[in-house]
Amino acid sequence: MALRYALLGLLAKNEATGYELNHQFKETMIYFWSAHHTQIYRELLKLEENGLAQSKHVHQTDAPDKKIYSITEKGREVLQAWLLEQPSVTPKLKDEFLLRVSLFQNLPTAKAVEYLQTSKEQHKQGIQMMKEWRGMNYPDGLYKKSDLGEYLTSGFGLKYMESWVEWCDWAITELEKRNGDE
Repeated sequence: MALRYALLGLLAKNEATGYELNHQFKETMIYFWSAHHTQIYRELLKLEENGLAQSKHVHQTDAPDKKIYSITEKGREVLQAWLLEQPSVTPKLKDEFLLRVSLFQNLPTAKAVEYLQTSKEQHKQGIQMMKEWRGMNYPDGLYKKSDLGEYLTSGFGLKYMESWVEWCDWAITELEKRNGDE
């Protein structure tokens, strides 16, 4: 259901094709939400059926025809109402990586440390990519009002990855302290 609002939010910024929305979604929301392109296209159809979005068919001679989606006034109203609602569930963290870590007692310490080292390196790469992306999109920390949400959430993503790296260092130290307990 939240995918609906994510797409409405993207369409509130500007009209786009399904392909462009998929790209924008992956570029700006990947650190806190995931969706497969097939889910995005299915949801776009539902948005149209419910009068929350509309599309126009664009004929192209040098490429396949495309459909450009835009938000309707009803879609804006629904998006704003949803933004003002308080979430009805307690925030939860569902993370396969942490599930694996919770079962580390079943691994030799060296393998657990190796696993954490790999995760740490992957997150360091993510930090570098996010800093580059933010540097290109928000030079000197400057952003337009229409980019406020992306600026704030990309900042969260950056801080989340940095804290993940810090946590990996702590967890590795804890594992190495217990190495003789195997």
